Amino acid sequence: MSNRKTLSLVMAAAAVLSTVSSNALPSMAKEAGDRPHMDLAFCIDTTGSMQHEIDMVKTKTKELVAKLSTGKPAPIVRVGLVAYRDRGDEYVTKVFPFSDNIDQVVKDISSLKAAGGGDGPESVNEGLHVALNSLDWGTEKGTAKLLFLIGDAGPHDYPGDYKWDEESKKAIARGIQVNTIACSGLENYPGSRGVDVFKQIAKLTDGKYDTLAYRSEIVDASGKRETVVTAAGATYKMRAGERDWKAAAASGRMDKAVMAASPAPMESSLVAGRLLRRGYYAGSKGLPASAKAEGFAAGGGGMASYSTPARGDSNLDELVLGAAREKAKKQLNVSY
Repeated sequence: MSNRKTLSLVMAAAAVLSTVSSNALPSMAKEAGDRPHMDLAFCIDTTGSMQHEIDMVKTKTKELVAKLSTGKPAPIVRVGLVAYRDRGDEYVTKVFPFSDNIDQVVKDISSLKAAGGGDGPESVNEGLHVALNSLDWGTEKGTAKLLFLIGDAGPHDYPGDYKWDEESKKAIARGIQVNTIACSGLENYPGSRGVDVFKQIAKLTDGKYDTLAYRSEIVDASGKRETVVTAAGATYKMRAGERDWKAAAASGRMDKAVMAASPAPMESSLVAGRLLRRGYYAGSKGLPASAKAEGFAAGGGGMASYSTPARGDSNLDELVLGAAREKAKKQLNVSY
């Protein structure tokens, strides 16, 4: 074969390959561009009683994104976070920008520690405002936008402060759904300043309100160890062998599925649990008057028999995953 003929064949083959490549690249780019997008952000109270919830966000975020990415088509998920405390604390808000590098996201928020607070209400209003306005929410058409407001205290109303109801209306106008999660203690605020606020924020933004459930162990006076679940001030005793308590709690069927309502004496352990969450352990000094009124003198009463704080394991991951999947199915047509 002559050199001229060989060269012609090579040039023809190169032209074919070039055509195939040029046709394939737009297709590949189109496929990547067609993937649905989801922006998922946490707005979380990081005052002294919230360490468990902070740890849950840090340890479960990567697993959460992995599960969301199993959808068909697989969404591109970005995660952001706004931590809030209250005026007079080390900070009022701290912003961790959206990123699809989840390892980096987890690394960025790994330094968060619960501290500050102490006077009841926190800067919920400012935390919500910053989460809605300082995070770079995606502008791609069809992006699903979810914000999870997680806290155990109602909003402090400062003169000239932002208003949670006005912020909520702005959120829904921008297509941002706010799901609110009430942590243990929120139920202790007057209804209009605690639970009702979280419920209204969710309602105004087409979101969902949920109450966290916590699993912990107690040891009664006879030395018998029991596993209990607490949620919104109610207590449930786990049936032997049952493990699916997170799903049961998330669906609101604890008493009919894997839980049995605990006897009235369990209430004394709940009081101890509240004290433990505030940092008062059996044998500690300086118990508040409310503790003494309940009969929990230092080193005595029912508190000494309480083995672990009530904020042990929780169903926070189950609630976030469920709400995110529901949003992905409804808005992005993602199937799981």
